[in-house]
Amino acid sequence: MENLQEENGGQTLAKPLGASDRPLRFQGLSSADQCVHCGLCLPHCPTYGWHGIEGDSPRGRLTLMQGLAQGHLDPGAPRLRSHLQGCLGCRSCESVCPARVPFGALMDRAREILDEHTVPSSHLDRWQHRLQQRALRQPSLRALGGLTARAGARLNAERLLPDGLWKRSLAHTRDSLAAPPGLQLAARDDEADVLLFTGCMDRFFTGPDLDAALEVLTALGTRVAIPRGQTCCGALDQHTGRRQAAQTLRHRNIEAFGTADKRPVIVLDSGCEATLSEYPDATLAARSLSLTRFLGERLQAGGDAGIWTDTPVRIALHLPCTQRNVTREARDLPGLLEQLPGVTLVRVGSAPNCCGAGGTAMLTQPEMADVLGHATLNALTADTPDLIVSPNVGCSVHLRALAAAQTEAPPILSPARFLAARLARHPSGR
Repeated sequence: MENLQEENGGQTLAKPLGASDRPLRFQGLSSADQCVHCGLCLPHCPTYGWHGIEGDSPRGRLTLMQGLAQGHLDPGAPRLRSHLQGCLGCRSCESVCPARVPFGALMDRAREILDEHTVPSSHLDRWQHRLQQRALRQPSLRALGGLTARAGARLNAERLLPDGLWKRSLAHTRDSLAAPPGLQLAARDDEADVLLFTGCMDRFFTGPDLDAALEVLTALGTRVAIPRGQTCCGALDQHTGRRQAAQTLRHRNIEAFGTADKRPVIVLDSGCEATLSEYPDATLAARSLSLTRFLGERLQAGGDAGIWTDTPVRIALHLPCTQRNVTREARDLPGLLEQLPGVTLVRVGSAPNCCGAGGTAMLTQPEMADVLGHATLNALTADTPDLIVSPNVGCSVHLRALAAAQTEAPPILSPARFLAARLARHPSGR
């Protein structure tokens, strides 16, 4: 494998390391040694395809992690941070790796080391970080943030901002902002069949999804409870290296959903489901499943055919990275929709392995994210579907923003909202 070079003076940034090298400086990265540098991951990596640089490939990043662990690299080096923080986290490399390198866990650990050696550049950075942490835990702050965002969208407030992250954030999310759900958080009902995970985006984007999921589950005769005390799944903190913050959120969710409870935990967003499914607490991880998997198993049992409208509709499915590479539920959503009367799945041609949303990458790496997103959108709309269905909120926000510039782009719905609209007694399903 080629050496990774610094842009300044051609200095070697890292080289493959052997067991005889100096002792580990940072623990938790030893699994990077499993990489055999075969290169099978390269065609599947969106950032390597975009940059064409070894340091932005999975094996290149693993080599950098080795250098970091062995103490050869400075965790504060801008070039190193750019390579490791630039990963979209799609984990496509992990799904094709013959050596079974746990790339996702290694990237989380590497970013944790980077975060430990980050010095906030200003008081504003510190304030924004604290506010974000509090908002993930406190629904009242999220409600205020959602209200502010919706007011800003109505007033086109982004026009008053200079180019940068805040302007991009307001402009890119405006078409996905929605009112919070009408659900009332209640103490866990011992007679409920399932528990519903609400996540932290309910005050911004997913309020209608939660209402729709409850409508569908109720129509099927499934009793639902929404436990108090639940919070953000922790994905944002986990994938940006803030382990302690992620652990705090994880413990709150484990307590809220109960360690002795055996009932399924229904999760609407594939990113949240991926995070919950990898909680070290095996009980909650094993109980978490998508709405589509739960309903698919229910419909296979029969007896619910009469509740759906048979109005013809052609839909294109967007299967996000988290569903294909982490939860491995890529067959559940099409399997469910194919059981519904009147539904036709259109063919979706070749699309990038990642749509570019990548958590916050759609905001922090806009050029690459938009190119990947447009390629994904073109693949989804090539056969002129009536609707696009995506089970990931971040992907939906990103694709919806790009679709806004196309006059004939179809609506993009979550599975919950699509299914609610297909109920025979739903206003749009009559």
